[in-house]
Amino acid sequence: MGNKALKYIPGYYPYRIDEDGKVFASHPITGFPVLVKEQKNRTVNIRREGKKTRIKVAELYRRAFNKLLPED
Repeated sequence: MGNKALKYIPGYYPYRIDEDGKVFASHPITGFPVLVKEQKNRTVNIRREGKKTRIKVAELYRRAFNKLLPED
């Protein structure tokens, strides 16, 4: 992971994103950030209020950094 800064995503509290568009979640026991597996269509599965929701990485990046991903 290196020295990349992780930024919390507004509205998706335990999830964080870095500048490269990789989404991380806190490990339930240790609390360290763990990479969330990305689906083939650039989406990730996020748990909100006990339900699994699929959301685009570009939307999470836009919420966190207020700009588009370089690929978009």
